[in-house]
Amino acid sequence: MRTLQVIFCILSCLCVIAAVIVGAFVQNLVAVLCVLLGAVLCGILMFIVRARANEQAEREEKKKHRDFMDPDE
Repeated sequence: MRTLQVIFCILSCLCVIAAVIVGAFVQNLVAVLCVLLGAVLCGILMFIVRARANEQAEREEKKKHRDFMDPDE
C-alpha cells in the first residue's frame, strides 16, 4: 500500500510539472486544465490509499492487543 502511495505522489508531482511546462510553452488553457485535473486525481488517489493503509494498520494493531473484555466481532 505504501508503494502505491509513493507512486501516486510522484505521478501527481509529474502532472504539476507538466502543467507548468505546457502552460509556459504552449499556452493552451485546456491542456493545462487537463493535466492539472490529472494531478488532482492522483493526489486524491494518494490520500485514499493512505487512509486505507492507516485503517489496515489500525485493524492489525487491534488484533495484536485484544482485550479479553472486548466482545467478538
